[in-house]
Amino acid sequence: MPTSTFFNLPEEKRNRIFSAAVNEFAQRNIEAASFSNIVAEAGISRGSIYQYFRDKEDMYIYVFETLRAARAEYVAPAYRLYKKEPFLTFFEEFYMRDSEFLLNHPLHIEMGKHLYGHGHGVSRKLIAQIQDRYKERFIIGIDYDIERGNIRKDVNCAILADLCVHLVTDVFIFQMLRSSLTVANIRQQARGMLHILKNGVLPAGAG
Repeated sequence: MPTSTFFNLPEEKRNRIFSAAVNEFAQRNIEAASFSNIVAEAGISRGSIYQYFRDKEDMYIYVFETLRAARAEYVAPAYRLYKKEPFLTFFEEFYMRDSEFLLNHPLHIEMGKHLYGHGHGVSRKLIAQIQDRYKERFIIGIDYDIERGNIRKDVNCAILADLCVHLVTDVFIFQMLRSSLTVANIRQQARGMLHILKNGVLPAGAG
């Protein structure tokens, strides 16, 4: 995390450094990113950056967690459905709000591409943390539905939770690499995926 010196800076300067860091990490993965580019864009001396952050990884984690917190805040209203409506109803709302946030924050998407494309070191740790957070919440919601008969008892809640995690993370990122998405076609896709989850793919009596 940043030092107390960073948090004691004027807000305008903190925001300038943060924005420069986001721009750099949106263009390059953690290993390729450069403090030199960040300090040049922020208009500060290279020496001063070490008064604010221990190293580049420290800055990267701070930037990513700050953006993740804003994303979580945007998604939070979906939790009004958590354990009140069927899990998949909650998940559709969660997925849509999460996707809308990302579409409105393209630099976050670019950081995500580099995060998932890099896949080792601090990037791997962040991916694991993100997926563990999602999975823990999803398992609780799925298990709650199983107990109440909203999901079949033979469904493995951990596997279903993993699938939902991948829909929120990997699938969305990979699609952004291929095409331009809109809220409308994300919703269409989400409903199609959830229809398959609810109804399966085999015709009645098959299998």
